[in-house]
Amino acid sequence: MTLRISALFLLTSLVLGPTLLAQSVFHDSHVPQVSFASAEIDRALGPQRAKPDRGMQDLKSDNSSLRFAIAAGADESKALAQALRVAPLKTTVPQSYAIRRAEARGRVTIVVLGADPVGAMYGGLDVAEAIRLGPISKAGDSDHSPHIAQRGIKFNIPLDRRTPTYSDSSDSAQANIPEMWSIDFWHEFIDEMARRRFNLLSLWNLHPFPSIVKVPEYPDIALNDVSGNREPFNLNFNMNSKVMSQPFTLGEVAVVNHMTMNDKIHFWREVMQHAKDRGIDVYWFTWNIFVWGTEGKHGLPEEGNNPETVAYVCASVRETVKTYPLLAGIGVTAGENMKKRTGTV
Repeated sequence: MTLRISALFLLTSLVLGPTLLAQSVFHDSHVPQVSFASAEIDRALGPQRAKPDRGMQDLKSDNSSLRFAIAAGADESKALAQALRVAPLKTTVPQSYAIRRAEARGRVTIVVLGADPVGAMYGGLDVAEAIRLGPISKAGDSDHSPHIAQRGIKFNIPLDRRTPTYSDSSDSAQANIPEMWSIDFWHEFIDEMARRRFNLLSLWNLHPFPSIVKVPEYPDIALNDVSGNREPFNLNFNMNSKVMSQPFTLGEVAVVNHMTMNDKIHFWREVMQHAKDRGIDVYWFTWNIFVWGTEGKHGLPEEGNNPETVAYVCASVRETVKTYPLLAGIGVTAGENMKKRTGTV
């Protein structure tokens, strides 16, 4: 395990307590969740001056008045606890962590023992919050496990004028379509989710596939570029999912972002990787059954009993799973737009 050392300076007695000067955060720089937590501790403490990378053995030789150490995983946590002679982590439950305070020869070490990388990240974030709230050097021992394993956000995502979600029939939704294709937005949003301990993000769209995936059997359905509405919506516009974006004509659409489908695939892979690096699972959810974005192609009606529609949806799901290996799952709203065998809704 390689440990990176971050120097931390400009610390006040209000934050750290009198006579203590923090200089180092010891952590495994190859674990992105832990690196994020270390950066949050850096940010909480204030301006910093970097030191060269050093190994775990530097814990013994480092003479900083106040140090921070973060271990991710049962083996690493056990070794760190033994090295600093603090109580070990009491559980192996995922996302769990312990905070320990070690003091020897006038030197204080705040220790985070994580059951896994996500637990270590949450522990580091806990320490960063404690720094902002009071004298961290006085922190005592504590143990933490999640009361709710999955803590998520339902995100109705306006991908494109041609592949809408619910509530797209508004100026605000249309104005946010470009933001859905901004990687800076997703980095900031996902980082904030992690700070708030959310670990599940569900992206809801009536029919996202034309905007996120290429299906070999239907090559002309994949949508290049990103489109928004050209004109403001009428205040009396119908919000029903069947007609909310109708009447639909290309004359009402304006390109708001030039992207190929390969660009879009690369974009969402990067979003999912950043989410994984923050301990967040990403799901795509669809309402059932809509075929927005396929207008006039392959004769695909919104009918669950139509063989061509069934084949198209199955192929789209298959390619989505293959295209995005970090995707945690796909969900559907059962019966949303399905028709009974009699043809009635």
